[in-house]
Amino acid sequence: MDHMNERLARLKHLLGIVEEEQDGLLSTALQAVEDQVLNYLGREELPPELERALLLMTASYWKGAALGGGGAATGGVTAVKRGDVSVSFAGSGGGTGLFSLSGTGGLLDWRTTLAPFRKLRW
Repeated sequence: MDHMNERLARLKHLLGIVEEEQDGLLSTALQAVEDQVLNYLGREELPPELERALLLMTASYWKGAALGGGGAATGGVTAVKRGDVSVSFAGSGGGTGLFSLSGTGGLLDWRTTLAPFRKLRW
């Protein structure tokens, strides 16, 4: 089993998904989160120590964005912007639950996890 298929299998196990019909969307989500993490770290490859964190971040993103057909974001509307249309929803349980490196929030601040692996750019 190659590296990407192994990651996909572990992500599916983490999310409790057994069928294969969502494999394409899961792979895309996994790659999108990895790309964002690598960009944040300033690296070409993910350090092996961050494999589990990548899976947890992707699972957080998957659930928070309701990508698996689990419905729209939960919670009440907290903000509406009319110019260029933007709607924000409150997450259930008090946090957003979404994977984001742009600020604090959600269950974990992923920047704290990733900071020791970050390379400085000159």
